[in-house]
This record gives sequence, C-alpha cells and structure tokens, in this order.
Amino acid sequence: MKKIFTVVMAVAFAFSVAGFAVAADNAAKPATSAEKSAKSAKGQKVSGTIEALDVAAGTFTVKGKKENVDLKAGEKVKLDSFKVGDKVVVKYADGTASSVKGVKAAKAAKKAKKAKKAAEKLDAEPAAVPAGSPPAGSPPAETPPKPRGN
Repeated sequence: MKKIFTVVMAVAFAFSVAGFAVAADNAAKPATSAEKSAKSAKGQKVSGTIEALDVAAGTFTVKGKKENVDLKAGEKVKLDSFKVGDKVVVKYADGTASSVKGVKAAKAAKKAKKAKKAAEKLDAEPAAVPAGSPPAGSPPAETPPKPRGN
C-alpha cells in the first residue's frame, strides 16, 4: 500500500511540475512572437515598378503586387541610375531602402553566374572521346595507301 501511495504521489508531482513548465512556456510565447514580428519588420523585400522618383530628395515609390510602398533611399543607395517605370527589387526596413536592384541586372547576373559554373564544369571534365577514335595522346593511325589501278 505504501508503494502505491508513493507512485501516485510521484505521478502527481510530475504533473504539477509539467503544468508549471507549460504555463511558463505560454507566458514566454507572446514575447517570442513579438520578437519575430520585430525581426520581420526589420527586413522586408518588395518587387515591382518605380511609380514616383525624386532623386534630389532621395525618395521613391514602388508599386508591388499588393500595394505601393513609399521609401527613402539609404546611405548606400544611389537612385540616379533609375527612372520611373523601371522594374526593381528593393530590400528595406522601417521605410528606408538598403538595396535597390534593377530586375534586368539581377537576371543578367544570375545568367552570368550559371554560364561561369558551366564553363568551369566543362574545364574540369575531360572531353568525351567518340567511339572508334584513338585514345588521347596516341599517335594518329596511319591509313594504308590506296592501290593504283593499271
């Protein structure tokens, strides 16, 4: 009887400790979700078309798929190479753009990177030798002279 009582008390104690742990975890979750929303607010990205541009003031508006975003150019962002109607990808936080890239330039950079990888791959792999041809480095095979007809 003593053993059963001890087991029941141990189980009750385990449940009470687990209950406190769950309650403490639930209390910490709102702070964690607040941190996540703060992080997502820090770095956002929008793809779209430049609708308005004021290079002197350093401000511009990008029309994205869902909404228009009014932004101010960051310290490293140069707007003088863009014009209204250009398609861009903008990284921003708190209304300040940290990166503005033209879509055509980004696609060209990706293509160049793929071409470079393909060229490196071709350089690394030996060329395939067609069937029936002599192995690389061997002297060319001599062809027998054709018989002359008398």
